Amino acid sequence: MKSPARERLNYIGDNMFAILLVLINVTITILSIYIFDFQVDGAVNNVYVILLSLFGGFVVTVLLLGLFLQLFYLVSKKNAPQKSLFMHKIGKQIVSVPIHYSNMKIKVIGEENLPKDPGFAIYVNHTSWIDLPVLMYKLYNNPVASLGKEEAFNMFMIGKFAPKYGCVMIDRDNPRKGAQAIKQVVNNVQNGFTMVIFPEGTRNREIGSLLDFRPGAFKVALRSGKPLVPMTIVKPKNFNSIKWPFRKRVTLVIHKPIPFDEFKSLKTIELSQQVKAIIESALNTIY
Repeated sequence: MKSPARERLNYIGDNMFAILLVLINVTITILSIYIFDFQVDGAVNNVYVILLSLFGGFVVTVLLLGLFLQLFYLVSKKNAPQKSLFMHKIGKQIVSVPIHYSNMKIKVIGEENLPKDPGFAIYVNHTSWIDLPVLMYKLYNNPVASLGKEEAFNMFMIGKFAPKYGCVMIDRDNPRKGAQAIKQVVNNVQNGFTMVIFPEGTRNREIGSLLDFRPGAFKVALRSGKPLVPMTIVKPKNFNSIKWPFRKRVTLVIHKPIPFDEFKSLKTIELSQQVKAIIESALNTIY
């Protein structure tokens, strides 16, 4: 078990970029109030200066974040998926920002079940856009990428990073492109990426339940020759209705991996049923 001091150091390291942005925001706000209000009469009493300082601190922080993202994009590899764990950890620092600012508490159960070799496929339930950032953030020592739909690749500022970091877009309306996407995901797994696959195929708005799994999603596991790791993202029923600044709680349950030799002879429908039962077993458990 890690000591409390080691846990605190790990927390600071994992959230360093988000903490830096908070400090910049607070510093700019306080400095603006000090210069434009406090120095005038030795008291803070101008509400307009206070509001403008708060707004200015926020705007400058957003601009700095945008500048950092753009510089990060420019130094990333242009033509091949970025497998460097160092670069992935910088990316994880970025995704920690919305998690931090949304006041989210994430608990991980079964971290010891993760394979030592990062090349494997994760199959997990999917209820909101924050699911992938949560996995990236908590699986800090894995180059995490995902198989996703087109809209995820069109997200402002973030979408253009997706292909560079191993994410693969699937077009279900085009069978040929869909087959190419599956092939690319298999290659990524074999090359050491931890690929996240949402077998429901879309977000399920009803927390605590599962949509039917798409058997075709399990072609990746069967063709990769690598372990399959089932995971369950557990959220309270009222997760989507909890508004900031109230804390949102998420539990990530990492089940024992299924070795390739144990499922290589199964059909996709058989494997999907087996994995669905594992994911469902922890779906409504209170942790």
